[in-house]
Amino acid sequence: MAELLASSGYEPACSSGPRLGIPTGLKGLDAAMGGLEPGTLTVLASRPGLGRSTLLQNICQWNAGGTFLRGFPKAEEREAVPVLFASAEQSPEQIMARALSAAARVGRDHIRSGELVDEDIRRLKPAQSLLEAAPLYILAPAVFTDGQLVEHARHLVRERQVQLVGVDGLEAMGPDLSLGQAARALKTLARELAAPVIVTASLWAVSRRPHWRPALEDLHDEVAFAADTVVLVHREEAYDRTARPMEADLMVAKARSARPAIAADIAFQPHYARFSDIVAA
Repeated sequence: MAELLASSGYEPACSSGPRLGIPTGLKGLDAAMGGLEPGTLTVLASRPGLGRSTLLQNICQWNAGGTFLRGFPKAEEREAVPVLFASAEQSPEQIMARALSAAARVGRDHIRSGELVDEDIRRLKPAQSLLEAAPLYILAPAVFTDGQLVEHARHLVRERQVQLVGVDGLEAMGPDLSLGQAARALKTLARELAAPVIVTASLWAVSRRPHWRPALEDLHDEVAFAADTVVLVHREEAYDRTARPMEADLMVAKARSARPAIAADIAFQPHYARFSDIVAA
């Protein structure tokens, strides 16, 4: 970790001082970025397959009070935040499988195959009840447009007091929108709703460099400019199976009111479709 910080220009996140906005559910990430402020656009970016969609769904699900039955702050200790989760990348069935896996700590493969042991069933029943009660509203149409998203978000803010909007897939916002236009549309939506909007986006330029560690310059210029906050999702294990297994680096590469920092002590559990804080023994 120290070597990573020294070579990347990032600083270790400090948890002291006041923090504003809606929390992400990850103490390390909140310490680095200060939470999700109303009216702002946050971009979660990575190369394909490194977990940005999982991270977004975790943040949305945690805020709605529909996840992490054990090892995390209990849902009853905080007020659930109504959340809209819009996905152009997953079907409703895929979203629910991830949600149940994260909430119950049951392997996604078990849920997809239906090959559940008694312990899986014991964990899934309360997780399903928790998710059914959570104010997590899902929009996952076959064809995704920014107009549809805006209309749906406005309705839910007005009728259901939605306070957080997550969008999985900037690239699929609409066939007539460039990446820059899509990012600016989401920024406008955040300002209009006075709610934080989080969106996932791909990094591609990093594949053209011999060094695989991501940087802000690997994100599309117009997207980086529109974003208030950019978090780069990186896992060394994806490139070297022996390097820091089941650990993730969440790099806050841009933040309006903070210096670049890296979220400390973050674990990635792909079998449970979730990121978590590493808790010291």
